[in-house]
Amino acid sequence: MQRPGARVLAATFLALVPANAWAGSERTYEGTVGTAAVVMALEEDKDTASGRYFYRSVRLDIDLSGTVHGRTLDLQSRTTGDTLHLTRDGAALGGTLTTAKGRRLPVRLHPAGTPAPLPADLPAKLSTYERWHLAGLQLTSQRTETIGGRTIRWYREPLSGIRLFRVERGYAAPATAAVNRALARNHWAAVSAWFACTGYEGQPGTDTAKAQRPWLGDNHLSYLWNASWSCAGTAHPDFGTTGFSYDMRTGRELKLDELLRFGSGPIPPEESTGWYGYRSETFAPGVVALLKHYHPAEMTPPGPGDDDACNYADAEVWHYPSWALSEKGLWLGAYFARVQRACDAPDWAIIPWSALRLRRSEKP
Repeated sequence: MQRPGARVLAATFLALVPANAWAGSERTYEGTVGTAAVVMALEEDKDTASGRYFYRSVRLDIDLSGTVHGRTLDLQSRTTGDTLHLTRDGAALGGTLTTAKGRRLPVRLHPAGTPAPLPADLPAKLSTYERWHLAGLQLTSQRTETIGGRTIRWYREPLSGIRLFRVERGYAAPATAAVNRALARNHWAAVSAWFACTGYEGQPGTDTAKAQRPWLGDNHLSYLWNASWSCAGTAHPDFGTTGFSYDMRTGRELKLDELLRFGSGPIPPEESTGWYGYRSETFAPGVVALLKHYHPAEMTPPGPGDDDACNYADAEVWHYPSWALSEKGLWLGAYFARVQRACDAPDWAIIPWSALRLRRSEKP
C-alpha cells in the first residue's frame, strides 16, 4: 500500500475534472440556465466531452459527461440526472437543459474572464473555474480564544460553513503575518474542496471538514484538519487527517523530514524517486523502531490468526504518516488500507521532543 507524499488537504478527496478541450486545457464559461447564473468548465477528447458546472447561488459542482457531434454537445449529469444539449456559436454555447423531472430551461454561455472580486491569499494553483467558485466570497469573524496566553480568532465561510483560525497575539508580527497568510490559503483550499465534492443526491458530499483546536507552543504552532466525505463518482466514502505545523519565529511551514530523519547523508528532494525509496526503506523502519522504544505495548504485533487487528509494527503503514506537534512531542498518524482505516491515527503514537532533530533552544 502506497500513497503519494503530496499533502492532501483532507479535501483532496476529489477527482476534479481534467484539463481540457479545444486548446488542450479546460475551458471555462459563465452565463445562465434559465435565469440562474452558472459557471461551467468543459473539455473534449475526440468525440467525448466531460466537465462540471455550478449555480452561483450554491456553488456545489455538478458533473457532466457525454458526446460531441460536430458543433453539438450532448451532456448528462449522474449527480442530478439533468441533460444538456448545447451548440457552439463561435466562442459561445447555447442550448437547453432538461431536468430529471422534464423541465426545459434555456442555456446561454460565453467564455469566462477573470473573476472578481477574489479573496486575498488564495492557493496558487487554482484553475480559472476554481477561482470562480470563490469569487465574491467573504469570511465572517467569530469568537476569539486564548490558548497558553496567546490569542486566536476563528473565521467562517458562510456557504460551506468551513471554519479556521488566525493568530492575533502572542508571536512576533512578521511571523504571525506569514502564518496567517498560510492559514488563509489552507482555509480557501478547504472551501474550494467542499464545493467540488457533491453527493449523489446533489447535496454536499462532505460530512466533516474542520480543524481541531491548535497547539500553540513558545516557538511552534500546529493543528490537525479532519475530513470525511462521500463524493459522487468516488468508489466509497472515506476520511482522513492532515497536520499543519509552523515555526513561529520565522513563519515557515515545517516539514516532517526535518524534524525526524534517519540514516546518513541528505534526504532526497520530496516526491522524487529517491525520496519514496527513503521513506519506505529508511524512514518507516526508523519510525517503527522509535515507536517500539517509546510504546512497546502498542507496537506488539497481533498474534497468529488475528488478521483484522491493527499491526502498527508493519513499517508500510508509516511510509507517509500524518503528523502534528504538541506539548508532548511529535504525533504520527499511521495510514492503513481502507479495510482497516479505523486503525489510522492512533492517539498514543507520540515521539518525545528529546528524540527530534531540534536543538534544545528550539523546543517548545
